[in-house]
Amino acid sequence: MQLSLSSHLLVYGLCAPEELAAAQAAGIEQVELWLAEPHLPWRNPAACEALRARLGDLGLRAGSVHLPFYPSVPALLEKGEKWSLIDPDPARRAEALAGTRAGMIAAAALGADHAVLHLGWQRDSWGEQEHGWAREAVHDLLSDPPADGVCLCLENIISSGTRVASLLALLDEVDPDCQAGICLDLGHAHVDGGVLAELEAAAPRLRHLHLHDNDGSQDTHLAPGLGSIPWPEVLARLAACGFQGTGALEVRDMSRGARPAAEVLAETLAASAAIFPQIQLSDSVASAQPDPSTPPCSDHH
Repeated sequence: MQLSLSSHLLVYGLCAPEELAAAQAAGIEQVELWLAEPHLPWRNPAACEALRARLGDLGLRAGSVHLPFYPSVPALLEKGEKWSLIDPDPARRAEALAGTRAGMIAAAALGADHAVLHLGWQRDSWGEQEHGWAREAVHDLLSDPPADGVCLCLENIISSGTRVASLLALLDEVDPDCQAGICLDLGHAHVDGGVLAELEAAAPRLRHLHLHDNDGSQDTHLAPGLGSIPWPEVLARLAACGFQGTGALEVRDMSRGARPAAEVLAETLAASAAIFPQIQLSDSVASAQPDPSTPPCSDHH
């Protein structure tokens, strides 16, 4: 498995490639870019291409993106505005689909191989209508792809409709040619469905991973090893199923941007190295320790 770092960690500020240089120095050469404004001006193709070039200059590439599911960070946090492909309102579903399609175009401009998609929000209620709307959205994206060369990956997000069995049923129906796949979020699976069981089920369609930890009850996006996921068993299972894809460290900044980005990144790398020894730590990064003054939060940021 090749490690990547999600810019979710820095979503409260601008996506500055120079701040990711510590990841490259630690041997992580890919990033997953979180498509959220103002963190990243993903609606601007020229800005995406410029960011791709800046990453390349630093020895980094955007292996994947997380497709947008809210208009902007301030719109979400201050106004509660969300996009959902299973929203009961047809106009709002159309808005979410348009945002997703635009995000796929941005993924191609950024040079990404994979684009991770949320079908709704955590703990949504799923019934026959919601499953139908989800099928319609995925069929739309696959039958008329917004961009070439980007694999759509459906993520389990702690809801009955996005457990692996449901995602597999959806993909088997609308994607018999296996154009799309699953992004298994191990932290989400630990809360909902069981991480080892969900991993086993996802194996035939597994394309990408999100790596973070929690205590099994809340989605806190801790660094791997700071929760109760049985990482040795998880890594052994991945090896047994021959997984050769990328796993993105998707850790949350508990300070919501109050702490320096370099400090948060160093802390994340230092903690994650206990599980992923391929992370090469400098002395300053190795000495970084989690800040106990910022308690976990359970929302998407």
